[in-house]
Formats: sequence, structure tokens, C-alpha cells
Amino acid sequence: MFFIAISLQAQNSDSLLYERFETGGAAFNLNTPDESGVSAAVGYNQWIINDEYTGGNGQLVCSGFPTTFTVPNTPLQPAGITGGTTTKYMHIISDAGQSSGILNCSYLAANGLCGNDEYNFSTMAQDVNTSAYDSVTVSFLWLCEGAASIYGELYYSIDSGTSWNVVSTPSAQFSNQSTWTNRTITIPAFAGQTTLRFGFRFVNEVSFSAGDPGFAIDEFLITATNAVPPLPPPVAAFSVSDSAICVNNCVDFTDMSINSPTSWFWVFQGSMTSFSTQTNPSSICYNTPGTYDVTLIVQNASGTDTITVTTITVFAIPASPVITASGDTLFATQGFATYEWYLDGLLISGASGDSYITTSNGSYAVTVTDSNGCSSSSVPFVLNTGLYEMMSMQLNLFPNPTTGNLFVETGVAPYYLTVYNIQGQGVYQLQGDASVGKTIDLTNLAPGCYSIKLISENGEMRIGKFLKQ
Repeated sequence: MFFIAISLQAQNSDSLLYERFETGGAAFNLNTPDESGVSAAVGYNQWIINDEYTGGNGQLVCSGFPTTFTVPNTPLQPAGITGGTTTKYMHIISDAGQSSGILNCSYLAANGLCGNDEYNFSTMAQDVNTSAYDSVTVSFLWLCEGAASIYGELYYSIDSGTSWNVVSTPSAQFSNQSTWTNRTITIPAFAGQTTLRFGFRFVNEVSFSAGDPGFAIDEFLITATNAVPPLPPPVAAFSVSDSAICVNNCVDFTDMSINSPTSWFWVFQGSMTSFSTQTNPSSICYNTPGTYDVTLIVQNASGTDTITVTTITVFAIPASPVITASGDTLFATQGFATYEWYLDGLLISGASGDSYITTSNGSYAVTVTDSNGCSSSSVPFVLNTGLYEMMSMQLNLFPNPTTGNLFVETGVAPYYLTVYNIQGQGVYQLQGDASVGKTIDLTNLAPGCYSIKLISENGEMRIGKFLKQ
């Protein structure tokens, strides 16, 4: 069984191919013609995959004479191997042994009489891509007793098997090893390739002294890693949700440091929270006006960095406005950017000036905002109900309600007359000189409740209310 990993994580060791030969050894093609290899149908020996470890006695005919031979048992694999010590493996087997029913690792040595020089090659069936890695390791279990001219070799190809190179590190030959041992090889040529393959060759040249077992391979594994460059020191940086606030307001900070800091230390000058070790501190509150620095110290395994920035400006809350009254008009302290008037706790729509002409009795208040965006509210001002009603009775209006024309009984002359809507906005003006009264055309006004203020030349003021239908 084998697989080709698709993960290319630079920090991890990735398995690119793992062949245990338990399901047939699909990762390898056996008995290929590479490097003078012979096919299984031609040679005296061949590569095979099985789980046979038992030797035995056999017979072959050499130069017309029957010859007996004995094949020893193949050593079991090391304890702890997945599946046990007698799992399947890829190994050399002799045709003479197979004919005698001996299927474990053995070979017919070339001696110039019963067998001549021969090479048996098995190669990986497909490429592995190591282009994303800077270190590649191949490891496997092996054994081979062999002789001086009978041994195993490991080859690699970087062109899909078109050409092959023998691996000579730590040695070019696998022999004199009658028990299983592990070999791990890492050389630069394995890394950075798109079409890497490995192959095993059994070299069987004429020798008059040789020993079993032959060449055998199991637990074939290719792994790859990338060297992780040292992490540079962090560079401190941060952002704040609002850099200009009013007293008793709070802000949030967000770490923007680069190079993956692992610890944070914040110092908040002038804040109710003097320091924090959180990554992104929130609800940092200020209750004193001023301009304040913020310091951030970040650290990782490679070093630290510190940044101090004048970050927060805290504005004072403006003094509470004062409401005064003149007749039906309320006046607030002047000089603020915006005003909001309230009647009995409810916002009066459209009432946004520093004065407001009232149309009913009740408790009035105003909230002001200065140019820094800071706000304060007045003490409630209770309009004197008796005074308002007395003033309202001084001006006679009829018909009331009206659908358009309204007769105003003035009683004074000359005078200035202004009609106000419910928001206190002037919507109609008239200058008159007849004290008996005057009919005014209000058909263009929208239906609703209106008030009228009449001021005479000598400053006498009269007020009335009407309903436009």
C-alpha cells in the first residue's frame, strides 16, 4: 500500500510515499530493464513480493549434472513492525528455489557455470514531487549477505526513470548484512525535484564464494521537510476605536503587530486601567481631560519591540446650560454647536435652536453639544401654567379651528404678528396698523396646531393658539 501526500506545510515533515508491500506493492514495478536489468522470464533470479521466510532443500541441473542446495530461513523482521515480523516484503528469489518450492529470499550466485553475470532492477512506478521541499529522506529495512561481487544498490532518477544515478552515501553497496537493518539516506539531490524516483538493483557478478540471504527490502518511506527560517522579532503596531473622546467614555484597542508576537504589555497613561496583557484590550476608560500616550510592548522568541504614541485626547464635559424664560419663549445658554429640547422627558422634533417658543405648559429641558462632541443637559425648567394661560387669553382668534382664514382681534396698533408651528418655527409674518383686527389667509399651512405671537410697537405682547384643519 502506498500514498502520495498532498500536504505541503513548511513546518511539518510530510510523508510523500510509504510502501509496506502488504497489498501487492503497487508503488514498484518489478524486474525492469533499467541499468541492464533482466526480466523474470529471462534471468536466473528475479524480484518478487511475498511473505515467505522458510528455506529448504532443492536441486538444480548444472552442466548436465544434478546438484543439491540448501536455502536457510530468512531472518524475521524486527519486533514492532506493523503487521508483525513476517509481513510481506520485496526480495530476490532464484528460479531454482521456486522450482523446488522454496519461496523465501534466496539467489543463484553467478559462478560462470550454473549462472553468469546478471542484474535485477525494480523501480518506483510513479514520480514524487519534491519541488516544494529543501530536505528529502528515503528510509527502508534491508538485508543482503551476498559477496564481494554480489550486493544490492539504491538508485535515484530525477527524470521519471529515463536515467539513473547510484546512491553512494553512506556506501554504494548493500551486503554483509544477514539480519534486517534500517537505512536512512538524505542527500541534496533528492530535494527540489518534480519527477523523483528510486530503484533497487541486485548485482550478481561471478563469485566463487557467496551467502544467503539475497537482497530484500521492506518499509520503504520517503519523507520531506522544509527548514523553518528563524522568526524575525515583532514590530509593534496597534489601532484604537476612537482617538478623541469625552470624559467618562471608553475605547477599544486592537493589536496590529507583525511577525507573530506571543506576549503583549499595554500601558495606558491617564486611563482608569493602567496596564493590560491582553492581545486586544477593550473598554479602556478615561475620566480626566487631557492628551495621553499609549505604549505597547510585544515579544516573540526572537526579540521585543516597543511603540509609544500620543493616541487619546479626552475632552471635558461642557458646563450645564441654563434655561431662562421671556413670556412664552425659553432661552438656553448660547455658544454650543447643537441643541435638543425636551418636554416632559420627550424629544421635541425640530427644536434645535438656542431658544424655543413654547405652545404648552410642562417641564422643559435642553441638551447641548459642544464642538468636541461632548454633551451636557440643563436642570428642568417648569413653565408657569398660570402665566401662560393668562397671556394666551389676551389675543382673540376665530374661527378656531379654522380651515384657512383666521380673524385676529388685535386691540393695538401698529404691531408685528408671527405664526409658529409646533416645532417653534416661524411660518407666517405680518405687519399691521389697525387695532380693530385683521383677517389673515392661512390656507397654505399644513393641518396642525399653531401659535401666534403679537408684539406691539411699545413692546406689549399677546399670544394665542389655533388649530388648522
